[in-house]
Amino acid sequence: MKEGPVSCVVMFAVGLLYSAQQKPPPQPVFKSEVTAVEVDVVATRKSGELVGGLGQEDFEVFEDGVPVAITSFVPVVVPDVPLQPTTTAPNRSGSAFGSNDQPQDGRIVLIVLDDVQFGFTAGRVATAKAVARRAVERLHPADLAGVMTTSGGVGGQAELTSDKARLMEAIDSFAPRGEHELPEIANSSPAGEGAAARLNRVAERRTAAAMTGLTVAARALGTIRHRRKSVLLISQGLPATLGEIINNPRVGAAAEAIRQFLVAAQRNNVAIYTFDPCGLETDAGCSKESRANLREMAELTGGFATVNTNAPEAAIDRVLAESGGHYLISYYSPAPKNDGKHHKITVRTRVPDIEIRARAGYHAPRKGEPAAAALAPVDALTRAIVPTRGLTMRVIAIPVPLAADPGAAIVIGIELASAAAARAGRVEFAAVAIDRNGRTRGRVRFATDFAGRSGPIWMRTGSRLDLAPGRYDIRVAAAGADQTAGSVFTEVTVPDFRADLAVGGLSIGGEIDSPIAAADRARSVLPLIPFAANELAPQAGLAAQLPIMVAAKAASQTVTIMTTLTAPDGTTQQLGRTVGVGREYAKAGGRVHQVPLPPALATGRHRLVVETKLGRTTVVRELTVTVVPGR
Repeated sequence: MKEGPVSCVVMFAVGLLYSAQQKPPPQPVFKSEVTAVEVDVVATRKSGELVGGLGQEDFEVFEDGVPVAITSFVPVVVPDVPLQPTTTAPNRSGSAFGSNDQPQDGRIVLIVLDDVQFGFTAGRVATAKAVARRAVERLHPADLAGVMTTSGGVGGQAELTSDKARLMEAIDSFAPRGEHELPEIANSSPAGEGAAARLNRVAERRTAAAMTGLTVAARALGTIRHRRKSVLLISQGLPATLGEIINNPRVGAAAEAIRQFLVAAQRNNVAIYTFDPCGLETDAGCSKESRANLREMAELTGGFATVNTNAPEAAIDRVLAESGGHYLISYYSPAPKNDGKHHKITVRTRVPDIEIRARAGYHAPRKGEPAAAALAPVDALTRAIVPTRGLTMRVIAIPVPLAADPGAAIVIGIELASAAAARAGRVEFAAVAIDRNGRTRGRVRFATDFAGRSGPIWMRTGSRLDLAPGRYDIRVAAAGADQTAGSVFTEVTVPDFRADLAVGGLSIGGEIDSPIAAADRARSVLPLIPFAANELAPQAGLAAQLPIMVAAKAASQTVTIMTTLTAPDGTTQQLGRTVGVGREYAKAGGRVHQVPLPPALATGRHRLVVETKLGRTTVVRELTVTVVPGR
């Protein structure tokens, strides 16, 4: 099934709006007839140093001047851990791995690069990238961050991920957008428009476009409950203060866009931290008014502004410290539910010499506002950009050649913990492939009944997505009959199997104890159901498998395949050496080369290498496998 193009902004909206499906930590149960309000509160000394160790009794909360009782008080502290490098060892297996068994207690950070309200100045672009890069460098392993632009331009975005290299790639592609690149501006020029009117119209449309992008982000992030959501907005700001724009009847679209943004940010408890890339410079794009609106946006949402400095990236550590050290306070609003009004929030502390910062208020929804359309659980999970724990899974995505169009496929191998799979019974799965332009290029749904099955620690199933060559985001979701659900996201590149020598992904597979009909689509192109993790218990019947394709024009050439295994003690043994003719691999769909693994592997890390040669072309696939004691 194919879908039309989706902009970066819409992808973030659709993805994040369904991420509320993830199972949050235990939280108080709120009454349905009243509005439950959550507020992130930051306590600092005048020096800016965070203050920890405060208790519920140290705070008092008011809504519209009326004191309210605190119903839940949670000090949030993200442990300080060693920073990870921004680059990791390359994956030479040709396959992609993913799991959802990591803790979900880190920070949520969305870096927004305002390519609409941004001048074409090399120094300011460099500063913007420096701020964004510093944020990525300081992330912890459990943190999730994303990158987006206010224009929604394809290429300058990365969905929420812990992959620092992917985030850096999106940041490096940032560039300001000209009027001709913004259809909402370029396509709205009235006949006979004068120069002054055009300047005003362009400023209004740029403001509206930037605010629309921010509104989408704020609404989407709001569905991630009980975690601090921080937006790092790197922007020159708007051409006037928020008040001036809102009160100017000639800029109706811009005023409404700003109002919608503030409503979304405050309603969804999203803190905006603004960064001015202009340094100490002042011009039409970097004025007193533009810096004032950066301050206003931050103050109204519980963040702070970094302006009038040549080193704005220095404030990143403070932002991330606040995101990882604050207080989550909940209360019941005294106002009628869904009254559509703005309600002011005031948080104070009874402890002297401590400053408190929180969002200034929120806009309650109106009765009758349309709700999001309901989706099947697996569809909701694949549209999210935050993987969901719940039902623990491990996934492998393996590119393989395909005899029929489009000439290639991705085999999806899935493992579920045996005990959880047995409790879940019948499990519905969905796998989706999305290309770099946001198009859904492949989708498959299937089910596996694990009821009554017993066996190893992990139970396996799988399927297949038929895809053209390219790089894809792979999203796999599962929902059990016992209402458990989970999802895993990963990325994989499908090579062009029309090359003289094309090699798919290396994996280790084995037979499964009982037949699973859903896995037949995978087995038709990859004989053994793959293990979805690089951690295995020693067992018989394991084999390395590698899909290989040779072009018809190279069918007469010699193919040599060498397989070696390096043990934890450094010794290397040759598992196989195959010499054949290219025509054996030139048939439609190629051929899967298999090499049995020794049944009694030593505990520890093993390095499996398969080297394929055709003439002067050599392709190497490498897989590191950790053997753990049998259980």
